[in-house]
Amino acid sequence: MEPQSYLPNPPHPAGLHDPQPKHDAGPQLLDPHQAQKGGKGRPRFCVTITRYGSRPLDVDNGAGGCKPLLDAIRYEGLIPDDDPATIEFQFRQIQVKKPYRRTEVLIEHIA
Repeated sequence: MEPQSYLPNPPHPAGLHDPQPKHDAGPQLLDPHQAQKGGKGRPRFCVTITRYGSRPLDVDNGAGGCKPLLDAIRYEGLIPDDDPATIEFQFRQIQVKKPYRRTEVLIEHIA
């Protein structure tokens, strides 16, 4: 039995003009100056969630755990949406003793 050779780019059948697929560019990203203004006339908000806890969390756990809180803020109508064009999100942690543990949410309108 003869060994088979595998070509990295096999020949293409006749009639196939361009073997590389064409990708649609899709929606364009906002210009950074438009994004800061909310783009398309949308208001911008800065949402800062500060966790005061006795032990700091890993950053990914802390920020990821804020999703239900951000969704509740949006559902209550305090912010119109939670996408990056609408809000700037910040998660902070401050270590405190046990009786002072809490979570604070600050919502600021950015002009």
